[in-house]
Amino acid sequence: MFSKVSPQKLNDLLPYFQSKPKFALFANAAKFQIEKRLPNHPCDFYYLESSNAKYFYVFRHDHVPDTSRPILMIGGDQSVNEDDVIFGLEQIKLVEPDLGNIELLVATSELSVPARKFFISEFNRSEDYNVACNNFYLPSSVYPQIQAKVDEITLPPSFNIGSTPLSYTEIVNSTWKFATPETVLQIKEIIQRLPTACISHKDQPVAFEMIGLHGQLNHQYTFPEYRSRGFGGIIENTIVCKCFSEGIQVVKSVELSNEVVLKRSLEHPMWKVVQDENEKNIIFDYTQYHYNDYERH
Repeated sequence: MFSKVSPQKLNDLLPYFQSKPKFALFANAAKFQIEKRLPNHPCDFYYLESSNAKYFYVFRHDHVPDTSRPILMIGGDQSVNEDDVIFGLEQIKLVEPDLGNIELLVATSELSVPARKFFISEFNRSEDYNVACNNFYLPSSVYPQIQAKVDEITLPPSFNIGSTPLSYTEIVNSTWKFATPETVLQIKEIIQRLPTACISHKDQPVAFEMIGLHGQLNHQYTFPEYRSRGFGGIIENTIVCKCFSEGIQVVKSVELSNEVVLKRSLEHPMWKVVQDENEKNIIFDYTQYHYNDYERH
């Protein structure tokens, strides 16, 4: 059974997504959609139930001028059947004309394998890269500890902390690893509508962090001359507390190739790695597709 998720059904699904760490990004996407927080990046949710599994597809539109690069997330509960995954994509293709123009595919490895095959066979899409990650989440039980750290923040004279000013949009974009000239409009919407944190000194940015379109911690940056002074930790704790207070699931992705950060995250007393029902660490694939190699028909 394949269906588009209605607004009422999405409200009903939100507690289910919030109860499962592997669906944290789905929970945030659903919350933002229900609250209509990202008008330039609305989501359509689709649901497929087979005899052995449930699958969820989130198609995030991109209404930013000159880009129109959607994002697709796929999640599954219980066992995965490749034919089921492809069937769901075939159904979405019938109703989403921009499916073949996606910028990013986010799915667990077992779901991304058939999906990536689908995009090659159906749209001849070229992948820029595929990044394998572990996702980490913060359980709500650690919120008081992090809030206590935020309450104790002291900054040097003439330094201040708050949300990222909209006037810093181009600076944030210029320091982002995945930036393009077009992403400045996306970052502007994020700064306007989602939690951010920023330390400034005499009206100049020192360090900042934002969350992505699905609520994941994203782009923590400290300018070189201010590094090794603890500003990164202050920024992260601040934005984490903002997310907790707004009911946003706190989640981050760490590339498997980044062995130092991965090891530190796995050993961290607060961050928990997302695991499956057998307590095996789940691998999430982030597949970036080449820009402008698909013509919509």
